[in-house]
Amino acid sequence: TTVMWTVLHAGDHLLADDALYGCTFSFFTHGLTRYGVEVTLVNFEDLDAVRAAIRPNTKAFYFETPTNPNLKLIDIAAISKIAHENCPDAKVIVDNTFATPYLQRPLDLGADVVIHSATKYLNGHGDVIAGMAAGTKEFIDECNLFGLKDMTGAVLGPFEAFLIDRGLKTLDIRVKKHCENAMQVATFLEGHPMVKRVIYPGLESHPRHELAKKQMHGGFGGIITFELNATREQSAEFVNSLKLCTIAVSLGDAETLIEHPATMTHSTYTPEALEQAGIGESMLRLSVGLEDAEDIIADLKAGLDNLQK
Repeated sequence: TTVMWTVLHAGDHLLADDALYGCTFSFFTHGLTRYGVEVTLVNFEDLDAVRAAIRPNTKAFYFETPTNPNLKLIDIAAISKIAHENCPDAKVIVDNTFATPYLQRPLDLGADVVIHSATKYLNGHGDVIAGMAAGTKEFIDECNLFGLKDMTGAVLGPFEAFLIDRGLKTLDIRVKKHCENAMQVATFLEGHPMVKRVIYPGLESHPRHELAKKQMHGGFGGIITFELNATREQSAEFVNSLKLCTIAVSLGDAETLIEHPATMTHSTYTPEALEQAGIGESMLRLSVGLEDAEDIIADLKAGLDNLQK
């Protein structure tokens, strides 16, 4: 919010990808619009659609990559080029939470500002609520002056800052393990008959696997999204049957977490927005933890096999 309050004013236009974290979606469509900011959501995978949606008053381009929860990959360099050619004064803002700085560096690819939910991988232990922004010193100084962080209470406490600093010391080790486990789990899920589709950037079946190899380095992240050959009720039954995996909306923890986006992280979406973002009733998001990969797979297999009966 600090970044957006700094960049945008009444009468400005925000162009954002149509796949957003649920609270970001709410802030854009129900928060910024109340203060005179125009908001347009389009699929940032479609570069022509992005070009067509640009207006004379466009001041910010915003997207996640990989996106939450459907793991779309947005070409950071391509979007940055389009934005800067058409709107020299606009900021390209990338939510890099899923990839972390260890795997992906948006500023090196042309973005102006990077944000993270520091609650997730940067902290890594599920005991902090925090966010962070990175950019030029000039821009961060503007955020401190004009980002309303003091007025809105978005000020990090010293103990929370200590916990994040502690987490950063093991970020590389943890992310490597998250990636290794996720690849094993994704490969297992792709071969199970109760799983209709697995979305993971590290799989060759991902439609933008080549882009993942180009702009992500050292791995493909710890998040897997998959759809079951099941109804919404059966999907809930599967999630509730798991023993090792914890039902929770967060991610990036040491423990493996699973959630149902349509009714949890993205419950603020309208049915039309869910459909546009490709979030279905049987879609589940798995944040693969640091446990032994075989233990995670065994837990998932037991639940999936039970659905087959």
